[in-house]
Amino acid sequence: MSRILVTGANGFVGSHIVKQALDAGFTVRGTVRSDEKAVELKKVFPSSQFETAVVPDVVTGDYTEALKDVSALIHTASPFVIPQGEYDAKKELLDPAIDGTLNALRAAKKAGVNRIIVTSSVGAIPSRPGLLNEDVTYGADDWLPFSYEQAASGKYPAFLVYVTSKKLAEQAAWDFAKANPEIKLTTTNPAIVYGPIIHPLKSLKNLNVSNAPIWAMLNGIFIPEIATVYCDVVSTAKVHIKSLQNDSTIGKRVLFITGGATPYDFLALIHEKRPQLASRLAPLPAQDPAAGIPIAKFDCTLAKEELGVPGLSLEQTILETVDDLLRLEKELGAN
Repeated sequence: MSRILVTGANGFVGSHIVKQALDAGFTVRGTVRSDEKAVELKKVFPSSQFETAVVPDVVTGDYTEALKDVSALIHTASPFVIPQGEYDAKKELLDPAIDGTLNALRAAKKAGVNRIIVTSSVGAIPSRPGLLNEDVTYGADDWLPFSYEQAASGKYPAFLVYVTSKKLAEQAAWDFAKANPEIKLTTTNPAIVYGPIIHPLKSLKNLNVSNAPIWAMLNGIFIPEIATVYCDVVSTAKVHIKSLQNDSTIGKRVLFITGGATPYDFLALIHEKRPQLASRLAPLPAQDPAAGIPIAKFDCTLAKEELGVPGLSLEQTILETVDDLLRLEKELGAN
């Protein structure tokens, strides 16, 4: 089967995409930012069907060698950090997401690689003032209304700046495809992604952003954030590969959201299903701080019915995450 390039191959989602692609019979080349990271990733994927390419900077890096003899590109590499305290929105989030995406797409076009999947986010979709906390159903025609100027103004929370960066990067990809009709683009829009970790990890201090609140719960800390939407990482990776394999997704946004829940729901589930962890878990509040807050729904017909990826239940998603974090704690220590 043909060779594909996966950028951000040593990331949380990217590594699972590599695994799903190998399982589907593809030869996979994955980009990382250093030779050291390449060595680490080859230990995870020792298959002769997997190789690495070093691209030190997604914004300015040269993809020429990485794209040689490649039939398709899955671009996942983008900053997924929620800065704490003061930060430069343009430098840390907005410009790397937009310019990094365009750098990869321009390189693909130059190399004659026309089939492209770009990982976007559910955050690029909510078009109403309440965003995820509206009693509505969003679809592929909905777009987050925040602009570059608003996100760069310093007046909005870091998470809103992050999702705006994803929206702007995705729009830049669609504009590029419109200007270059030979490009066969699909974007995927997963919810907040939870699940087992297979990428190289040296310390739980470097845990991916989405799994971090569950790790906090396992260490007695409960952060009562608002209601949100979720999906599991294995199914998310499958959506990418099945999108690549199905031409019906060309020119489309593939929304993938399994359901809505609150951090309280996560914690209550862990208390119920893993009672042996009670002594280390955060205490369960008397009531859900986010009770009564609506959670938007999403039209995921393309992913769930046409591509046949329903996603895992909340219980399986959270418990698989918990069990894997406990595995990592044994291997790496708590720090």
